[in-house]
Amino acid sequence: MSCAISVRNVVKRFRIPVDRSSTLKYRVTHPVSTARYRELLAVDDVSFEVPEGQFLGIIGANGSGKSTLLKILAGIYRPTSGTVVLNGAVSPFLELGVGFNPELTARENVFVNGAILGLSRPELQRRMEGILHFAELADFADQKLKNFSSGMQVRLAFTVAIQADAAILLMDEVLAVGDVRFQAKCFETFARYKREGRTVVLVTHDLAGVDMHCDHALLFDHGRIVASGGANDVTSTYRRRSGEDSAESMAADETGFSTQEDSNRWGTGAVRFHEVVLEGSAVDQGRHFETGSPLRLHLELEARESVEDLVVGLAVRRSDGMLLSGTNTLVERLRIPAMRAGDRLSLSYRVDRLVLLDGQYRLDVAATSATTSTNFDWTSSAVPARSSSPAPGSSGPRIPSRRAAGRAAPATEAARRTVRARGGQGASAGCVQSSWLVA
Repeated sequence: MSCAISVRNVVKRFRIPVDRSSTLKYRVTHPVSTARYRELLAVDDVSFEVPEGQFLGIIGANGSGKSTLLKILAGIYRPTSGTVVLNGAVSPFLELGVGFNPELTARENVFVNGAILGLSRPELQRRMEGILHFAELADFADQKLKNFSSGMQVRLAFTVAIQADAAILLMDEVLAVGDVRFQAKCFETFARYKREGRTVVLVTHDLAGVDMHCDHALLFDHGRIVASGGANDVTSTYRRRSGEDSAESMAADETGFSTQEDSNRWGTGAVRFHEVVLEGSAVDQGRHFETGSPLRLHLELEARESVEDLVVGLAVRRSDGMLLSGTNTLVERLRIPAMRAGDRLSLSYRVDRLVLLDGQYRLDVAATSATTSTNFDWTSSAVPARSSSPAPGSSGPRIPSRRAAGRAAPATEAARRTVRARGGQGASAGCVQSSWLVA
């Protein structure tokens, strides 16, 4: 497979002025002063290659150099040193809507921005109806852009941008475009790009989107690549590093826990999973379950600090990390009361009929804060499992599978208080008649 993008030892430095010497008054009143600068190393010796047809995700904290790298790839910035080679026409999606004229109508802006993308007026005329329909602006085609809401403008900008017939697409935070329905159309556009074999570089903070669409991912930190590999592996590394940063202040506190003990587990430790048990019609004593059989996940949590806004969630993933289904107590309206240090919470998630195809799967569980999204305990691959079609006439017993590592130290019942939750039931995506229950 040929290489679409090659980046070799790229470095980008910016000079940030320390003195306010940009005005004429300052120059007159300080005739002998010398302008002083400090150096900002935005991209530090970065090298990677992107094969043709690959969907690459670039993630990292704010200020880590992601967008700077994308602008270097787009030719907006020149690297201080190093080389960048792109084999094919490039279309950047960096600042959607830049160049739009608020005094022109939506239709006129399509012609102007389409011309910038290299599309002829007859070609834009031919595509106009489809563009306005995709952007959901057919009824406002001849209205001035200044009367549009911000959402309408972004939808139009995205729709015009995807008209570019380029082999390489550079996207910066385009997954946050529009409402849920419009985002679904955007995701279908990304799927079409993959089918067409286009090369896509996506910079985003949406880790679920990276897991869903990207073949490969890079994690940036302070201008350097600190992780490279499969999308799910890299996003898991990012989540773990974020959890370690959140828990750093608790490193010497016995209520915290070290993520070095288990690379698949991270969080502050304010609430921890004491037990994760998967029960169902197992074929053997391992983690092998039959398609179509009922399934029950039992969760036991223990609070090590007072927590008032606990949310418990789970995700089912394929062995390659692709997210298949997920739910949590917040979206299913199961109210969890406030917990004090030492309290325990017992929850069960029931699926009346397992609807997974034959294959290997894994279950992730998480305990987070509803208000701050702080990860208390995130356990990736808490329960790996296998699903297969049942043998004719077979009927297996309900037996438990592996329990999650990291069992809490035993304590007397007198020192504990069991928390009972109240809530409703619901059907989560990918499951049939599923619900959260109080264990």
